[in-house]
Amino acid sequence: MNKNILTIFMFGLLLSFNSFIQADSEKIESDGTVAEFNYFTVTDPGKFMTALNKFNKSECAKKWRDESGADTSLWSLRGSGSSHFILVVYENWNEMEKGRAVFTSCADAAMMIKSFQTSTDTNRSWNWISENALAGRNWQTNSVFSKINFKVDEGRELEYAAAWKKLMNSQLDNVPGSFGLNTISYGNRYVSHMVYLGADSMSELSKALKNVRSTSDFAEFASSVKDIRVGVNTELVQYVTSFNGE
Repeated sequence: MNKNILTIFMFGLLLSFNSFIQADSEKIESDGTVAEFNYFTVTDPGKFMTALNKFNKSECAKKWRDESGADTSLWSLRGSGSSHFILVVYENWNEMEKGRAVFTSCADAAMMIKSFQTSTDTNRSWNWISENALAGRNWQTNSVFSKINFKVDEGRELEYAAAWKKLMNSQLDNVPGSFGLNTISYGNRYVSHMVYLGADSMSELSKALKNVRSTSDFAEFASSVKDIRVGVNTELVQYVTSFNGE
């Protein structure tokens, strides 16, 4: 084979391989995780953080993390009736079951929960459990999110998910960070789903949202789901800290 032809052939193969790798890295599918969102209206931030840090360093927390792989972090909220949420992510339902068994059986966890009576408005505390339905990129690399909470008509969930996935596939160049669709499996009286869009700064997030919403693809998506979805609220979510025993 002519050397020039061989070079062109190999270059073409390399481009095809790189395109395959890039396409593969942009898969939009469930990551299998389940998560607890524990919402608080904090009234005494100092006491609140002291209780969380004390539990974080306890033997109970260590056992909880070791046996279930619980990944725990604290986030602040704007655009919500709550000021913060504690996010606990598990790899799957089996790991959550292990984690709940440990957490609910130790005195350190009970004492932390009791302390919230003096550092939060417990009348406004609530929680839900979500299951990831679709995800793109690693959300843990981002520090700020737009979290959109809404309710989809029963029986139309797959229809909504298909439309949202089509939209996100068309917007990969406009979205700099992670994104995902979660189903609210428990605690879903007012909200059945949430969508998140991540970024590294508020300005980057704001620009991404504007870019996506200005496209014809978004207009088509909004039109296709308007009769099966009711919006509840959109929250600005910011990372505060993680709890890993340190």
